[in-house]
Amino acid sequence: MSSQLAIILCLLSFIVLIYPSIEFSQNLFSGDFRAPQAPNGIPASYQASYVQHKWDATGISHISTGMIYADQTAHRLRMDVTYGSVIASSFFDYAKANSDGTIPNYVYTLSPSTAVAGSCAHYNVTPAYPLFPSTILADYQATFSGLVTDDLFYANREPLQAWDILFGGVVSVTFFLDSNKTVVRMDFSSPSRSTFTTTRLFNIVPGSPAANIFANPCPTESPTPTSSSGRRSI
Repeated sequence: MSSQLAIILCLLSFIVLIYPSIEFSQNLFSGDFRAPQAPNGIPASYQASYVQHKWDATGISHISTGMIYADQTAHRLRMDVTYGSVIASSFFDYAKANSDGTIPNYVYTLSPSTAVAGSCAHYNVTPAYPLFPSTILADYQATFSGLVTDDLFYANREPLQAWDILFGGVVSVTFFLDSNKTVVRMDFSSPSRSTFTTTRLFNIVPGSPAANIFANPCPTESPTPTSSSGRRSI
């Protein structure tokens, strides 16, 4: 019996050496394709450069670039943006969300140049770029939609994992993750005016940004808030 056991163990060791593990393909039309499980966590606090293109059926085509600062722990999001002759800093205070689900949004704008005095506006909005929890893909039971090649900023980058969720019941969101499970692109599609927004992130620094970055850009006696049914990207 002991000799037979030894032979079996030897054969099992040989098989393990040749086939150390079985890894299924993520290529959509491979015979051994298996959809991976959604990551339990992705970085939700970070700062990054971004470029964004938003368009809709009314003829709007809006391309902007700037910086994003996200702190999930403090529940705050800041986006600095430039487009045309506008420079603006937009602060979303998720810590003081309204009862209807909208987020207080303070926007400080310099236009048409930095030589003019800045103006401040206060809105209650549903942000087009959300502050998301690290568990968002698991929480929303994200669907794996394949591997996508996106070399806009980095040549020869490995294909990105694409994960789809339905956000707020009406907005379709696709998260694109790199090999480190970091979000490097997000696409939004909404039936409201047939709107589509794509955002690429680069120069990403994970971790919570400095607290003073989230200082309210508007004075204490800011303008009366304006309710908005639309979505703001800044």
